Amino acid sequence: MRLSPRTKLVKPSATLAVTTEVARLRATGVEVIDFGAGEPDFDTPQRIKDAAIRALAAGATRYTPVVGTKQVRQAVVAKLKRVNDLDYAVDETMVTCGGKHALYNAFQALFGDGDEVVLPAPFWVSYADMLVLAGAQPKIVHAPASQGFKLTAEQLADALDARSRGVILNSPSNPTGAAYSQAELQTLADVLIAYPDVAIVVDDVYEMLFFDGPRPAHLLKLAPELRERTVIVNSVSKTYAMTGWRLGYAAAPAGVIKAMGTIQGQSTSNPTALAQAAAAEALAGPQDELPAMIDEFRWRRDYVLDRFARLDGVSCVKPEGAFYAFPDVSGLFPRRWRDQPLGNASRVCEFLLAEARVALVAGDDFAAPNHIRMSYATSRENLASGFDAIERALATLR
Repeated sequence: MRLSPRTKLVKPSATLAVTTEVARLRATGVEVIDFGAGEPDFDTPQRIKDAAIRALAAGATRYTPVVGTKQVRQAVVAKLKRVNDLDYAVDETMVTCGGKHALYNAFQALFGDGDEVVLPAPFWVSYADMLVLAGAQPKIVHAPASQGFKLTAEQLADALDARSRGVILNSPSNPTGAAYSQAELQTLADVLIAYPDVAIVVDDVYEMLFFDGPRPAHLLKLAPELRERTVIVNSVSKTYAMTGWRLGYAAAPAGVIKAMGTIQGQSTSNPTALAQAAAAEALAGPQDELPAMIDEFRWRRDYVLDRFARLDGVSCVKPEGAFYAFPDVSGLFPRRWRDQPLGNASRVCEFLLAEARVALVAGDDFAAPNHIRMSYATSRENLASGFDAIERALATLR
């Protein structure tokens, strides 16, 4: 059967590929410590599961409005006010089948053939491919480890021109854990104000997982004049350990939400009714579980940094949020395995999976080929065992 040329424009997700390989190995009886998966190892809080059970008992098994029930959209509005001090109306919000779906809808609604979208690198693997599926052209701007993996105002100003139609900002970041300070966000906002035709997509999926000091004010709180051309994307997946519920949301001007809703109506239609009920409780209910989860991720971040510091040939910038570390492993490239130099990050990951039974993700698809991504969303025991295995494996290299 002939496939559409569109299938050749994108590649499979590197992170999902690692997850698939780990599952395959485990199915054959091979024990693997998974540092690749980008999902919290906590269970969904009981209050949220109970809300879904109540909704099921009440008969919430039907279609809902395409963009979500009034209840869950009101919860999104309340969250934006409580957490971000931003005022949105219900018709300026929608819910989607995960945060990725919200991003896909936004890109389809905002960008078209040939539109240039500034994409700071390292970036989450799906951004570039989803932009290409919208017909847009990612304009990759590299923010190296030497500047904390963060785009500077000077870089943004240099990247924007008459062809620019969008910018994507993600803080804290997947894959690096980098988080912009309030002062850094303000400098970016000052540049964006001068480009009124540029849409801004703000990916806030990891916003609550911020470790050092108070969270900065939201970009739109710092620069309210950007509101009419900004789409905020978020989800309940990371903050509330709800990855499998597949529930994301977006906030934007009503016209943009209407366009995104039309696209969603011709693709997935509404997210599941039960997930919407659970998300409404997650967003609007007590937030008592969050501090303990953040404290645990902070402890793991510090532990991971200490263990990486002990490895010759590896250096790691301190992550400020999310649950990822993004070490530079280029110092390992000259070392030999199976009679050949390791040579690149992909082969470093191959070596560690084969010899240490530890799964990591190479940085190539994040536009950072000297790095690997490690998720520390796993137990303290797994972290200790995994690093012990990595140290033993590296000791065998010549």
